[in-house]
Amino acid sequence: MDYRLIFSTTFLALCSLASSANVLTVVPKPAKPDSIAVKSENGGASMSFWATQTGNVISTGFANNLRNGGFIGHDILDPILEAHKGGLGYVGGSVGWEKVWTAKPFKGSDIALCGSLGSETIYDVRWTSDMFELLWYGNGGHTGRVDVFSGTGMRAGVFNRFGLGLENSKTQQRLELSVIQRLGGAEWGIPYGYFWVSEDADSLASYLQTEGRLHARVDSTESGDLSMGLLPSYGIGISGRLPLASETLPIRFEINFKDLGLLFESEGSSVAWFQEGFSTTGLPLYGDSLTIESISNGDLAVDSLLLTGNSVQRMTLLPSRLSAEFIYEPSEKFMFELSVKSGGWMPELLYSAGIGWIPSDKIALGVEGRYGGWGGLRSAVWAKWRYSNRRIFVVQIESPLGLFFNKQISNNSYGRGVTFKLERIASKR
Repeated sequence: MDYRLIFSTTFLALCSLASSANVLTVVPKPAKPDSIAVKSENGGASMSFWATQTGNVISTGFANNLRNGGFIGHDILDPILEAHKGGLGYVGGSVGWEKVWTAKPFKGSDIALCGSLGSETIYDVRWTSDMFELLWYGNGGHTGRVDVFSGTGMRAGVFNRFGLGLENSKTQQRLELSVIQRLGGAEWGIPYGYFWVSEDADSLASYLQTEGRLHARVDSTESGDLSMGLLPSYGIGISGRLPLASETLPIRFEINFKDLGLLFESEGSSVAWFQEGFSTTGLPLYGDSLTIESISNGDLAVDSLLLTGNSVQRMTLLPSRLSAEFIYEPSEKFMFELSVKSGGWMPELLYSAGIGWIPSDKIALGVEGRYGGWGGLRSAVWAKWRYSNRRIFVVQIESPLGLFFNKQISNNSYGRGVTFKLERIASKR
């Protein structure tokens, strides 16, 4: 899209300007000391909690209609079908927490020990518009057309992480080596599938190839009951931050990356692979209705295969994240921000642009527009409260109207998200 090209070009130009500048020390604004201030030269730290869910076609209004029951007509379904961007619909998000810390610098040096730890559950669901249409409309309106199911799937995982590294206390450049544990998870997908009915509705052909994985250990007992146990896997990644600032212009630029690396899957995950092929000319247009006998009298071909077992060891990519952020501060009262983020199983790049207002040294407010990730265009608001010399409380809400479940005001929202963060600013040296 044209506006996305313009946004990306402008962002890259601003990044080039910031990256050509020298690296400066980021120093917090001076404030009056209070009883909570820490006198030692310990570094910055933060504690975050979040829960987000976003989609591109399933609105809160549609979910409310399903919950309340009643007739689901074309007036409800048609806008959803038209919203499938590129023929795909998706829903995804994450729930988790993270602790980030930096110790005071080593004696006689600007280098300090730093680290992070946290847990996160990520989920991702995708489907084709043809599958949505077939499930809700049937195929009566598009006989003679091939309905494609390829690309439909879902996955979820629970990840724990621990990172340890070094940070430059002056430039705030940071690099960590992370150990990631996938405690459990599941995957299911249709790599190849289609459904076709001829224009005269006298022939049918379908093919489906699907695979599922449960990252857990499943055993059957002597009584026939199934028992399930955890089957964790481990991976190695690198995380870090590269902040840059201009000596002459009020601009800053920051690159962040998280868990760039590989996950080494343990053997023993339960795997099922299913293939089903079906074709027949035994579909009479007139006369008797469709029966087993009418199909058997036609030209029927069936190809079915089901395989189950346990997986072997393999390597896969971690749900890594990469982001670039540009900040322009024309005055002490206002700031403008642009950012691009990718990874974390998001199907698209996540673009955001916003403005912040700082009415005092204690309060800051902001609003953003976001596009991409799992969803379309949406808003986000945030507020920061500096309740002591070095401590800040941050609240961020994405798609605020989406929090009003089963209310008409939320019908046109496609997600919701809340983030809470406690932050400690690094002490001055």
